[in-house]
Amino acid sequence: MPEAPVFTILGSGFGMYGYLPALIECGKRVALPERYRAVVGGRSELVQYAPEVIWCPGTEEALAQASGAVIALRPADQAGWMARLAEMPGIGELILEKPVAPTPQLAAQLIEAFESTGKRYRVGYTFRFMPWAERLRAVLGERTDGLSLDWSFMAHHYRANLANWKRFDASGGGALRFYGIHLIALLAELGYDDVSSSAVGGPSDAETSSWEAVFTAKALPPFTLRVDSRAPQTWFRITADPRVTLVDQSDPFASVEPASIDVRDPKVARDPRGARDPRVDVLSRLCRSLSELDAGHAQRQRDIIALWMRVEQASRRVSASLT
Repeated sequence: MPEAPVFTILGSGFGMYGYLPALIECGKRVALPERYRAVVGGRSELVQYAPEVIWCPGTEEALAQASGAVIALRPADQAGWMARLAEMPGIGELILEKPVAPTPQLAAQLIEAFESTGKRYRVGYTFRFMPWAERLRAVLGERTDGLSLDWSFMAHHYRANLANWKRFDASGGGALRFYGIHLIALLAELGYDDVSSSAVGGPSDAETSSWEAVFTAKALPPFTLRVDSRAPQTWFRITADPRVTLVDQSDPFASVEPASIDVRDPKVARDPRGARDPRVDVLSRLCRSLSELDAGHAQRQRDIIALWMRVEQASRRVSASLT
């Protein structure tokens, strides 16, 4: 049998506790720079993966071992790495965290340039893999007057009062560009291609903590989204008119089924002491999708960016909060 492909990961945060277990569990090998060893060893749910890693002196050596890469960095840094990896002949596959860039215009340029190299890529829009997304697809095939989705939570940067990039619009953060982009990606795939309204608000003009929009498309019911990333309450709800609840859970990932785990394999056994991130299982599906044909993938990415552009063009800023 041919050896499993080797990936490296750029990013010691979500790259480690999200993508490291996801890559290994879907059969890929991982090469990492030695400086990440302390990160892996410092998290109880990741310790089991340390022996599976190909440890390298630095990033350059890890890239030399790899045929693929995950970029799990802030959008500004991701843009620079995309340009560099596009020129590396040994790297043929790329997984990008979202958003690809702080703005849809820059995202379109980066994706077009990368596609021109003939390399393959995936973007971390994982809502398409969720069980509730299947329910949405089914409902859209039935008769309904409209749909609405309400997502409320307290983002870590507000809870901890952090002025990091995830908080500010210009760096690709906020309720629209960092959180809402997941929903834009899903709705674009479901066939929505325009918005009739979009309003954003936040504690300052530089940040968007809340976003509300109504999406439209021919032959589809209007779809109202409300995202509040500075809310004291936590919920994720989807309803169909008239007053039919489709989803009611604490967050988008609460219904993930850990189907990708082979509990007989000791290298992927769960560590009972560690809190496994629920997103690992959907990230595994994202990683596995590289083994699938690319038919429709490029057009899907263009549709996502086009809908994101329409949202940004339609958005108006309102007072401090929409709620």
